[in-house]
Amino acid sequence: MALPNFFIVGAAKAGTTSLHHYLDQHPQIQMSAIKEPNFFAGPENGIPYPVGRVAQLADYERLFDSTYAVRGEASPAYTNHPRRQDVPERIKELVPCAKFVYLVRDPIERTVSHYQHSVAVAGERRPLQEALGDLSDPYLPWVCNSLYASQLERYLRCFPEERILVVDQAELLANRRPTLRQIFGFLSVDETFTCRQFDEELYRSEGRRVYPRGYERFVGLVVAPSVQWIPSRVRRGARRAAERVLWSPLETPTLDETLRKRLAALYSGEVERLRALTGKAFPTWSI
Repeated sequence: MALPNFFIVGAAKAGTTSLHHYLDQHPQIQMSAIKEPNFFAGPENGIPYPVGRVAQLADYERLFDSTYAVRGEASPAYTNHPRRQDVPERIKELVPCAKFVYLVRDPIERTVSHYQHSVAVAGERRPLQEALGDLSDPYLPWVCNSLYASQLERYLRCFPEERILVVDQAELLANRRPTLRQIFGFLSVDETFTCRQFDEELYRSEGRRVYPRGYERFVGLVVAPSVQWIPSRVRRGARRAAERVLWSPLETPTLDETLRKRLAALYSGEVERLRALTGKAFPTWSI
């Protein structure tokens, strides 16, 4: 039995699925077959657990191969305070020497993308402005996942800063191989490894559809386990082809200037603190 020794902790809609895929290609890294086990995402705190959460320690340990020195998983719910509380503390209890990769993205873009995801898979049908309301609800999922500095500070209370690598999704998109070399170096594996799969980008918003409620759960719990033997690229292609026929395209929501300014005001202090904490400029961000 084994546990992971590094975690991709978020942020949701910042490229964690793609990064999980890239790291899984490296011969020295083993990523969990379940991309988001969410083992450390409890307690429930009045909010339902993510679909497919691995709740038992024995089941969680079975996801990892002790023959690999570097083992990881990716659960964006781990940077979703206050919806998911005390995650760093629970990780420290079981994996005190853990390393963390925290993918971040322009917080306004991430908010809109997360809302689109809710429309696609969670049955959200309110307009963006109505769904966000007055932005005062601390449990609003589209907002709290963009409070990067606050999430990072919680990890820094439990782990030294040299064990946490913050990566801008814009860099992963524009300079993928150099960014992956940086991550490989951080994880102490061969930095020179490369492969053609690094050219793939998974689950872009423009390729998504508006699915019926429960569809993602059905795919994750029923379809996916039965087709694991099929190569992942073939599975993704077949799924995309079927979804284009069955479901309507996911539209880009309208973000009016008033709402954009409100979001910028909400996030500006967080972005300023994140720049101070990381020493990174995040030059492509809108704030």
